[in-house]
Amino acid sequence: MKLATTRQLTFALIISMITLKVLFLPSLLVKEIGRDCYIFLFIMLVVDFLVLLIFLYLFNRYPEMSFYEIMQKFFGTVIAKIIMILFCLFFLSKCWAVFQSNYVYLNENLHTTIKWYTFSIPLLVVIFYLSTFGVNAFLRLIEIMFPVIVGGFMLAFITGLFRADFSNVLPICENGFFSYMPKITQFTFWFGDYLVFIVFMGNTKQDKKLNLKVTVTVLAFIVLMSLFMLIVYSIFSYNTISHTNSISDIMQGTPSSSDIGSFDWIVIIIWDACLFIYLTLNVLCSFYCFRQVVPKLNQRILAGALLIIVLSSNLITHFDIIHSVEICKNYLMYSSAVLQYLLPILFLIFSLFNPNKKKDEQFQQQNFKITPPQKQQPIKQNVATPKNVGKKFTTEREQKC
Repeated sequence: MKLATTRQLTFALIISMITLKVLFLPSLLVKEIGRDCYIFLFIMLVVDFLVLLIFLYLFNRYPEMSFYEIMQKFFGTVIAKIIMILFCLFFLSKCWAVFQSNYVYLNENLHTTIKWYTFSIPLLVVIFYLSTFGVNAFLRLIEIMFPVIVGGFMLAFITGLFRADFSNVLPICENGFFSYMPKITQFTFWFGDYLVFIVFMGNTKQDKKLNLKVTVTVLAFIVLMSLFMLIVYSIFSYNTISHTNSISDIMQGTPSSSDIGSFDWIVIIIWDACLFIYLTLNVLCSFYCFRQVVPKLNQRILAGALLIIVLSSNLITHFDIIHSVEICKNYLMYSSAVLQYLLPILFLIFSLFNPNKKKDEQFQQQNFKITPPQKQQPIKQNVATPKNVGKKFTTEREQKC
């Protein structure tokens, strides 16, 4: 894998952050939390941001080491492989959810029934091709599509802003600020998107402004995402429960107009492309994690096996989004919380209290700091000249004696 740039890394993090949250999460949060759903979303996004800071710290602490190598350093080879398998399963569960969401999203917006094989086979063939072709080609695709995706998001955001009635969100925290905190664990599966960062650790070009660029961009989108949730609820109020495709429903319900309504298809197409990119990103992440455990396994066989698992899991659940949401809330919430929050905290603790920290710093200084070459003193040679020939040999005889 060639080194990724800071811009590519930032784009991948943002796409990972916004894709699922603007579709189904608003209706799920309103059902459980009510009008304060945007506050809850903001809190969860901030918690995710703290996890991102941990990975940025590890990236700067061990700039030339991959995530797997760091895990080997902390826990040893066996535990490092177990951790990579757990993350592989986590990314596969994301693939399952995104694959199903994409299918449901198209069915609801096209107002027709698409056969599962008509949808699945072409999509899986393209993802298989991208998985085996290389990560760098996919990162270039993200660079091309990112302005289009952000443009579609901002189009829905601005359209909804003109329709918003913010009186619907009052009073704020009617039942108390901490009343919905126990429900945090139910929605952890829809967060933890910055874990894709582990693929880029040790594979990103060194940039002195990487921390600043990533931090500022992510914080800006945290604010935009929270405002988007606020806008969605201010438009639909408690009817948000029935608007599962929030980003397209905002534009479909626009009064007046056929002009703005025609943009709805643009948003639908753009967001379907965004779901495809996010799905491929999670497939590549699961591929990367499993490849660290079994490095000699054939690349195409591994990619094909992972895609078969994704398709099979959706066939088992019959592409039923309601049933899948219950699975996420009841069975995946604790495992996702451990992988998304507890393990990164553990990584931070091991890094801060690493007994070999001084040795690591000395090693980095020796390997990453170029010392100026020392000046060599001229070698004195005894050169025979007409004036000192006799003197020279006389001196040598005296020394031998």
